[in-house]
Amino acid sequence: MVRGIALLMCVYVVGCGDDAPPLEPTYANVEFVIQRSCGTASDSCHGGDRGNANLNFEDLLNDGEPFTNALVGVESCEYSFLNRIEPGDPERSWLFIKLTAAHGRDGQIEFTPDPAWDPGIEPRDDGTFPPSECPRVTRGELNFGLLMPQNPANPQMLPSSEIRLFRDWILAGAPGPE
Repeated sequence: MVRGIALLMCVYVVGCGDDAPPLEPTYANVEFVIQRSCGTASDSCHGGDRGNANLNFEDLLNDGEPFTNALVGVESCEYSFLNRIEPGDPERSWLFIKLTAAHGRDGQIEFTPDPAWDPGIEPRDDGTFPPSECPRVTRGELNFGLLMPQNPANPQMLPSSEIRLFRDWILAGAPGPE
């Protein structure tokens, strides 16, 4: 009986596989996936001292703030042309792009910025950019980061049920906690 309950929890709460049923697009479900996959531990990409892309979920939790405070309507660090979450529009939400973008074997997302985008930093005389976290510069080149959640050794997307969760949540206006 316990094994059956654990399997149901896996399928309906976590979304273990690509055939999992859609998750209800609630803040609670989004928060669960973020905590598990993105960073509320001190060694995670968006937790502890790291807080990549000026985003630290662990700090938000410690301060009792919902994740929406750092996501919804907040300009993206890596690509300031888009907000992290644009309510109602997943394709114009940087977080959704980072979850779904085409990417190379190394996990680097394949992204071409709008020609009108100004990264806000000037290239050096040799055409390379100075070190920067926002926007991200790697070896003198603008870099739009890795597919999220980040695991350069094994870049892969979230299960489709969790991708649908984020898409549906954004389409619903990216509501905060009830």
